[in-house]
Amino acid sequence: MAITIRDVAKRAGVAPSTVSRVIADNPSISDKTKNKVRAVMKEMNYFPNIYAQGLASAHSKTFGLVLPLATDAFYQNPFFPTILRGINFEMAKHDYSILLSVGLNEDQRRKHIEKIVNGKQVEGLIFLYASKKDPLLRFAQKVNCPAVVIGSPDNTKVHFVDNDNELIGYQATKSLIQQGCNRIAYVGGDMNQFFIADRHKGYKRALESAGIIYDPSLIYNNINFLPSDGYELAQNKIDFSQIDGLVISDELVAEGIRNYLDTQDIQDVHLITFSAYRQGNTQSMNKTSYVNLNSHIIGSRAVDILFEALDPDQASTRFIHEYVDADLHTT
Repeated sequence: MAITIRDVAKRAGVAPSTVSRVIADNPSISDKTKNKVRAVMKEMNYFPNIYAQGLASAHSKTFGLVLPLATDAFYQNPFFPTILRGINFEMAKHDYSILLSVGLNEDQRRKHIEKIVNGKQVEGLIFLYASKKDPLLRFAQKVNCPAVVIGSPDNTKVHFVDNDNELIGYQATKSLIQQGCNRIAYVGGDMNQFFIADRHKGYKRALESAGIIYDPSLIYNNINFLPSDGYELAQNKIDFSQIDGLVISDELVAEGIRNYLDTQDIQDVHLITFSAYRQGNTQSMNKTSYVNLNSHIIGSRAVDILFEALDPDQASTRFIHEYVDADLHTT
């Protein structure tokens, strides 16, 4: 039979309401009583029902994590687990839990977000992506659910944290130019994704600053973020005799392109990409320059910002827009 609050109260010699207050860490209960009740809870192997406790206190101690539509690229991309590492690290400090959104399509995702927000299962939401006119984000804003977007959304009236993608696109391209490249291609992805478009802006600005003519034929988009897609792009579409550098928006695509270059023994094309974290001293990365996005810091800061939005003493009508510094690593 499951142990109940009444069982704990009886053994500790206190009222059930006192046990409830100890679980909630109510300041009206003395440290002596708290220690006594907690010792009994440990002895009886009793764990409180956190969900029921949240309903009673109006604090679920849970944040919802809104994922993009699930794809192979999402599950394989190092960006997302690195972001999650930062989120987990920060939430553990506050003894908060994460509730993942679910859904195989937009309708399922919307219904689940409505369920967990309206049902008070979460205190706020962290969006692991930014997209144009996102209906899930609009719903959160409509019902005044605190939210933080990881990325730069098309809505300034929301908290967000990101890298300055135009700046790092500029810095990456400038790095290749400083290495002597003057025929530099850009491999993006979906230009409707803001970070792809912003890195392209930085790429274009760096070329113009160096007096290099922008050539639209050197722009490659509409590819998935997988090594196989990078390899196929290099094999079938890129004429490496016409370029001497590549700015590649995704590190998995860069891995595929580097693998192709190695199989063809092409040595005179410089690559630079964007990595979720500082790379180890692998053979592949020794040949590819990269910008370290410090994605774990982005995840950590997203949690900090959401807690600030929840704090009545700190929250205000202003929205926090924060850029995390990235650092350049050249070969």
